[in-house]
Amino acid sequence: MRILPLRIAARWTALLVASVALVWAASFLPGLHRGASPVLAAELKPIQLPNPGITGGMPLMHALAARRTTRAFIDTPLPLQTLSNLLWAAFGVNRPRAVKSDLGRTAPSAYNKQDITLDVVLADGVYVYDAEANLLRPVLSGDMRGVISPAPAAHAAVTIVYVAPSRDDYAQVDVGFIAQNVYLFAASEGLNAWFYTVHAQDVAAKLGLGSDRSVLYAQSVGYPPQ
Repeated sequence: MRILPLRIAARWTALLVASVALVWAASFLPGLHRGASPVLAAELKPIQLPNPGITGGMPLMHALAARRTTRAFIDTPLPLQTLSNLLWAAFGVNRPRAVKSDLGRTAPSAYNKQDITLDVVLADGVYVYDAEANLLRPVLSGDMRGVISPAPAAHAAVTIVYVAPSRDDYAQVDVGFIAQNVYLFAASEGLNAWFYTVHAQDVAAKLGLGSDRSVLYAQSVGYPPQ
């Protein structure tokens, strides 16, 4: 008489366990990532960047004269200090909140929205640049350079993917400001740089972006071939 109820109870228990497992797994899907890093980034730790070096470098007029697009790179990582300097030049904080109520940035933005996100693609994974904390927050692990970018950029030390809210009508202009900063920094440091379009929807899917965020462009920076 007890066999049937026990079987039913066992089935309900199995269904309950399976449901909990599915909910738990769904919470780690890349498509949800901007609230919490996807499971693929679990093996990566945030990278605290050194304070950017804001002295030295090439005079502005010399950097403008040297600025160019070059689609050739060798697969050599940038020193952490150079990476910090690069990202600070791109869209870092140059005036703290104690000086300005909002963050002062190295590139302007329409209506001071400051809503362009820099997804930083390195050889070990993808990170989001937190300018105020001067920190790289992990998003995805693994070498995505050749997956996200065209073949010439697969060996670049770093690729910056420019991400913006889908409804930002001025994002294209804001990205242009940031990208020119990157070009001038690269020229000053003797690095190659290339700004280019990507298959936005494909890249957004690979980065686990939600429908409220759009990929606009990418820019790769690295050492020139010897």
